[in-house]
Amino acid sequence: MEEKELLEVVTEDGMPTGEILPRNEIHEKNLLHNEIVVFIINSKNQLLLQKRSANKKSSPNCWGSSCAGHVDVSETLEEAALRELSEELGIRIEKEELKILVNKKLVLREKKDSNVRTWYYIKKDFDLSDFMIQKEELSEIRWFSLDEVISNVGNPLFTFKQDGLEALLEMKRVIENGN
Repeated sequence: MEEKELLEVVTEDGMPTGEILPRNEIHEKNLLHNEIVVFIINSKNQLLLQKRSANKKSSPNCWGSSCAGHVDVSETLEEAALRELSEELGIRIEKEELKILVNKKLVLREKKDSNVRTWYYIKKDFDLSDFMIQKEELSEIRWFSLDEVISNVGNPLFTFKQDGLEALLEMKRVIENGN
């Protein structure tokens, strides 16, 4: 099956350049594109993490953020976040529940998937039974203490790297400030 997902090439501040290409071409040419990442945190200050499916090209069987994904060419960042939450976790939230986590875009330069990440969070209590996970994308979800996640940055069983650490530390500040 041929991949038809279209993405827009962006500048380092996440602004569209007007160049629209298929996702696989953007990855092959290692062009910057927008991605969103969402953390779900409950009233016990636990983060919901997803275990990526074994068939994923990138970081299979590794624990990562609650939800993440590309921003399609016709979407705003918020629309992409809401869509990914629905697709991957089977939940719908109101746009107003989505809060920006990091006030700056984080540019992640890698060999095949350089992107500009915008980090969001939702503070809401969900029971694990509230979720309907997308089996193609993830195999499991679980609540983790924030300190446990932070202590696992760099662990090969977790997807978090330096940009993730910055976002996790910001999440810790948000919690400590009661937001």
